[in-house]
Amino acid sequence: MKRQDNRRDDFESRLLGQLQAIVAARGDEASRREAVAPAPRPSAWRRRAPRLALVGALALAAVAVALIITAGGSKSSTAFAVEPRPGGGVTIKIFSLEDASGVEAALMEAGIRSQVTWLDAGMVCKEPHYKSSAIHSSGGGTFGGMTMGGPGAITISVGDSPPSRIGEYKRGEISHAEFQSSLAERANLNLDPEDFRPDQTVIISGAPVPYDGDPEGGSITKFDVAEGKVEPCEPVPAPPGAGTNAFALTQEGGPGYTPRGDSSLPAGAAATALHRAAAAAGSSDTALAPPGPGKFLYEKTKVVELEGWLPRGEGKGPKDHPRYFVQINDPKARYALVPRTRQVWTAPSGKTHVRETLGRIRFLSTADQRAWEAAGSPPPWAFDPAEHPIARDASGRLEKDYPRESFRGRHEFRYLGRLARLPTESEVLRLKIEHRPSSGAPVAASPATSARGGGTVEGLLEILGEPLTPPAVRAAAFGALAEIPDLGFERGVTDGAGRRGDAIGWTREAGFGNRYIFDPRTGELLSDAEFIYDAKAADYPTVPDDTPFRETVHLRAAVVGTIR
Repeated sequence: MKRQDNRRDDFESRLLGQLQAIVAARGDEASRREAVAPAPRPSAWRRRAPRLALVGALALAAVAVALIITAGGSKSSTAFAVEPRPGGGVTIKIFSLEDASGVEAALMEAGIRSQVTWLDAGMVCKEPHYKSSAIHSSGGGTFGGMTMGGPGAITISVGDSPPSRIGEYKRGEISHAEFQSSLAERANLNLDPEDFRPDQTVIISGAPVPYDGDPEGGSITKFDVAEGKVEPCEPVPAPPGAGTNAFALTQEGGPGYTPRGDSSLPAGAAATALHRAAAAAGSSDTALAPPGPGKFLYEKTKVVELEGWLPRGEGKGPKDHPRYFVQINDPKARYALVPRTRQVWTAPSGKTHVRETLGRIRFLSTADQRAWEAAGSPPPWAFDPAEHPIARDASGRLEKDYPRESFRGRHEFRYLGRLARLPTESEVLRLKIEHRPSSGAPVAASPATSARGGGTVEGLLEILGEPLTPPAVRAAAFGALAEIPDLGFERGVTDGAGRRGDAIGWTREAGFGNRYIFDPRTGELLSDAEFIYDAKAADYPTVPDDTPFRETVHLRAAVVGTIR
C-alpha cells in the first residue's frame, strides 16, 4: 500500500534488514506453496518502505538499494487461488491482477471491501481518487499503504494472523533462523475484517513492468486503504523517471504530503533558515569516516515512544503470558511517553552492540501516573525482567545489552560510503533524488504540496539523518530543501532533549504526521519524529493532539575504539 506499512512493526520492519530476511524466507515458502496451486506469468511485487516514517527508516531516495522479494511462480491460467487457513480465515494467493473483479469478489467473500484495478504498462491511476486512511489493528499494528514489485505471487491472509517478530529479531531476542521461520508463517499482507471501519476500502492497482528481458515479465502493485467514497481509477501515463521506479507510483511519482507549520511566519522564513543551516553545515570540520578494523561507529540517541498501560486482564500477546505495558492502540489503555537512551556500537562487519537504558516514564494524565506508581511502577514489556535479561546501571535505571546485526548487515558502510559520492551542488542533488537529468536549463523544484516535492523533502531529510553524510553533502541537502516551495515550517521548536531549533513538518494520513527539527546555527538534524497531530482522526481519542508517537533525538555520533 503506498509507501507505508505496519506502523509499530513499521519503525523497525520497513528497514532493509527485514527485506533481506524476507528474500531468504520467500524462496522456501514458494517451493512449499507451488504444489498447492500452479502459478501464471510472474507477477512482480517489490515492497517499498512504510508511509510513516518516521522516524528512522526511509531508504535514501538517491542511493537506495532495491530488493526483490521473490515468491516463485510459473505460467498458468489461474490468476489467483483461495486457500483455507488452519484455525479459520483464508489466504488469497494472487498471481496476476488481470482478473480484477475476481480478486475483488474473493476479498469481499472474506469480508474485505476493495477496489482492484489492472492497468496497461506505463499507466497509473490519476490521483487523488480517494481519501487515504489507515487500519489500526486490535493487536497494536497500523497499516497505511505500501508498494510491492518483482517476480512472483503475493499472498493476502484474511483473519487473525501470527504476530510479527521483527521487534524481537531487531533487539537480538530471537535468532535469524527463528525470525525467518516466523516470516514463513505470515503472508505478504495480513488483513482482519474486524480492523476495518464500515467506510474503509482496500485499494489495489497494478500494471506489468519489464523483468529479466521480458517487457511485461513482472508487475508492480500499489496497496492503500481509503475512507469514504472511492472514485473509479482514471488511467494516466506514468511520467518517465519519476519516483523510485521506472513505473511511477502516483501521477507525479513520489509520496505526497500536506505541509504543517506556522502560517504566521513571513514568506521566505524557511528558505532563510535552511540557507543558514547549509552555510553552517558546509563550514563544519566534524566529518566522520566509516570505522576501520578494530573501530566502531558509535551513535547515541534518545528514543521516546507512546505506550499504553492496560488494565489487569486486558493484556496483549500470549494468553498464558499477557503483556500489559506495550505500544498499543486500545481505548482501555492509560498512555505514557516512555523514553530510553540508546547506544549502538557498529563494527565494519555490520555487527552491533546495543545498550538501552530506560528513562523516567511520564503518563499523559496525573491520575494515570499515580495509579501506575501505586501499582508498583511495572516496567514496559521491553524492560520487563520476566521477559528479558535486565540489569541496572549505576543510577539504578533498568538497562539491557544485546548483540545484533545492523539492518544493512555486512554492507552497512559500503552502502553509506555512497553518501560521499552524492552531488554537493543543491540543484544537482535534488534532481538526483528525483531521478531527473541535471543537464540543460535549471529545473524548478516541485512544491512540497505535490507528490514529487513531498518525496524529495523526505529523501533530503534522510540524507541529513545519516551520521556519515559529508559536510558538503549536508550543505547541499539543506540548500536543496531551501529551493522547495510551500514547506511546512516552524521556529523555536523543542526536541525530546530540550534543545530548540526550527522544524519541517507535514501530515500524511488521518491524524498522523512527521516533524524534523534542525539547528540552523550548526546545520545539525536534532530529531525526527512521527506525531499524532489529530488524535480523533488517528483513532487515539484519549490522547491529546500533538503527541509524539515516536521521536528519535540524535545526541552524538563518533568513531571509537572500544565498547563501553
